[in-house]
Parts: sequence; structure tokens; C-alpha cells
Amino acid sequence: MSNKSSLVIYCEHQSARFNYITKFIFEEVLGLKLEISSDVHSLEKSIAFKLNYSQNQVPNADLHIKPHGLLNESTIHEQQIEMGIWRELPCFFLQETTEIPFDIFSAAFYLISRYEEYLPYEADLYHRFPHEKSLAFRKGFLQIPLLDAWIYELKECMKSKIPSLQFTEMHAKLIPTYDIDIAYSYLGKGLIRNIGGAFRDLIFGRWGIFKERLAVLFSKQNDPFDSYEFLDTLHEKYQLQPIYFILLGKGGEYDKNLSPSSACMQKLISELQQKYVIGIHPSFKSHDDVEILRNEIDSLGSTKSRQHYIRFSLPTTFRNLISCGIRDDYSMGYGSINGFRASTSYTHNWFDLEQNESTNLNLHPFCFMECNSFFEQRYSSTQALDEMLHYHAQIQKVGGNYIMIWHNFSLGSDRLWKGWKKVYESIIEMVSDKKNK
Repeated sequence: MSNKSSLVIYCEHQSARFNYITKFIFEEVLGLKLEISSDVHSLEKSIAFKLNYSQNQVPNADLHIKPHGLLNESTIHEQQIEMGIWRELPCFFLQETTEIPFDIFSAAFYLISRYEEYLPYEADLYHRFPHEKSLAFRKGFLQIPLLDAWIYELKECMKSKIPSLQFTEMHAKLIPTYDIDIAYSYLGKGLIRNIGGAFRDLIFGRWGIFKERLAVLFSKQNDPFDSYEFLDTLHEKYQLQPIYFILLGKGGEYDKNLSPSSACMQKLISELQQKYVIGIHPSFKSHDDVEILRNEIDSLGSTKSRQHYIRFSLPTTFRNLISCGIRDDYSMGYGSINGFRASTSYTHNWFDLEQNESTNLNLHPFCFMECNSFFEQRYSSTQALDEMLHYHAQIQKVGGNYIMIWHNFSLGSDRLWKGWKKVYESIIEMVSDKKNK
């Protein structure tokens, strides 16, 4: 095994958790060839980079990390967490007698597995894990991809030991995504719904909206939620490969899209499918009924998904998605605040903590959604631009994926979102791959 791109870890007790997190860090992110050994003599003889993951000193090891114990457990229980600092980054599961003063593997696993979401908690209004209960929010690191930063610093530490060690070069990638919750404001809603809407406009004196509705229905102007041509032009100009997630729920308090069978909706889906990758946006109702979920997924025929209202609970939601054929999910983030829910921007396999095993479901974390900025954080469009630039800078440092969520209704001409379309155009121009080349 060549020492230029190889690593051998001495570990007395291998486990599913240990194998998962070391494979993610060293193989999937850093691109090293990884060997794990419980034979201390094989470590001493190896010409690869040698990492000792045990309580004991090992001769000739290049780096020593002491285990906290989490990775050898198979149960789920409250963890005692004391915070420290390593290379100006917060850390926990402290082991201060080693060069890296914490168990980076256990801490990384705790964050990426969403360990704390398996513990008892009081759900929010939409039956979701509240971000206020997360370690990242409470300790002030929600706005940085802490796990990615640890990996970057670990790489620098390893390079200082063996400068010839070769890692995969990671390059930041912009991935714009759109949730189509309400495809159009007026179009496709049928005569009865529009007559009812117009009547309410008149009763409440909403003359501007009344006139706008009529202008749209008589083809005098575009629907205010119709931003599809604008986005087509933007994608072509900056050579972007977006993903559209389409809500196909059949009505309800939180599922207000057009009927999936309507001609207007079918036309939109067909046009998007011809140009882009599309995924299912499982309805609010589908979270509580796997048969509804299965029907929605089957009707679209996609293996990609993102939960409506970012409503998911572990492990049930992801198990249901797997059983219905989903292979890539884009829900890992909060629907109540922007930031890095799993402390990473890298794609990773979901680890089912209850079953104590890795799965074939790929999770693609997002860190920004414009509705969080607008409705939850009460940001202006200018503040949102600064926020997006912050996340871009963070991800540029670690070469991760910059996944944003926008909605068609915020990028059209709706009065509520005045100025946000321009902000989106600005951020795309600033951070797109084409501009950075």
C-alpha cells in the first residue's frame, strides 16, 4: 500500500459506527485508501500514514486520537458534553492528553447521525425537532459546517506529519434547488376557486389583487408566481444544474398546490422534466401515512425527495422513504432557521442509529432557505444576501456543496417578495461556478 494516499488505523474494537464515520471522513471526503487493523504490529510495519485510535501509546504512530467510547456503544442515551476549543473551532468529547484534544470521530458521528434527534424532545408546531434544542444552536456553531472544518484541520494536521500525503481536492459546488409548493397564484385553479377568490378580493377591498387576478386570467400579464422562464435564463447563463421538488399532495391546510391531475400542473411537470432533474416534495399528510407517500412518489417516478415543511422525524421518515424507492433526500436542514443541521455540507449516507447500521439513502444537506430568512428570521432581502455570502464563504473553505432552497413564488412578481428576485440573481452571479472559473 503506497504511503502517498493511504492510511491505516489501529483500533482495538471495530464497530458499525466507527467504520461508518472513518469511511466517510477518510475515503469519501479526503479520498484516502483506508485500512483498519486490530493488530498493533501491522500498524508498526505499515508504510502508510499510521493513526492510533486507542487508549494506549503505540510506537511509530503518526497521530494518536483517544476514543471517547460512543462508537463502541450500540444503545442511544443522553451524552455528557463539555465543550472545548481546537484550532479556533469548538469541539467536544474532550481527550486533552493527545495532539487532537478530542475524539473527533465520536464527535463527528454524534453530529452527522443526528444522535440528539433520537432522544426524547418536545416537537414544534409542525411536529418537527426544534432547532433550539440542538447542540449546534445552543453552543453557537449552527452557522458553520463544523464537521467539515474539523476534517479540513485534520487534513492539515496529517500533512504536517507527512507532506507527501495526497488527498482528493475538494471544490465547492453550487446546487440551486426549488420547492414548487404553489405552482401558480391564479392559473390552473379553476373557475370556481378564482370566482371565490375574486369575490373575497372585492369584499376586503383588495382592488390591486382583484385587477391582477383578472389580468392574469385574461392573459394580460404573467402569474405573479410564474418565475420559470426567468430561472431558465439564469440556469443557462451560469450553466447551472438545478433540482425542482414538486408537491403533489391532494389538498389540505398545508398542501395547497394545484391538483396533480390538472392540465396546468401536468404541463408544468412535463416542461420541467424535459430540462431538469426533478424530485418529489412529499406532502405534509404523507408524513403520517406511508401509502400516501408511496402514491405520490410513484406518480412522479423520481428517486429524489425533500420533505414539505422540512417535516421529518428519525428514523421513521427516512425508513419510509427508503421503502418507497427514494435514494437521495435533500431535507437535512431546518424549516425554522438557516444553518447546518448535521454540521456538514457534504453528501453522506444516512446512518440508522436505532438499527445501528449505514443505509443506501444519500443525504444532501442544505444550509439556506429564503423562507427561513423572510418569515422566521425576519431578514430584509439585503440581510439575506449577506447571509448567503456568509454560507458561501464557509463552504468555499472546505470545498463542500452549497445547496440553497428557493420557491417559485419568491422569484416572480408577487408584491410580498419585492426585491428578492434581484437578490437571488445577484447571489447566483457572485458564487456560480462559471464566474469562479
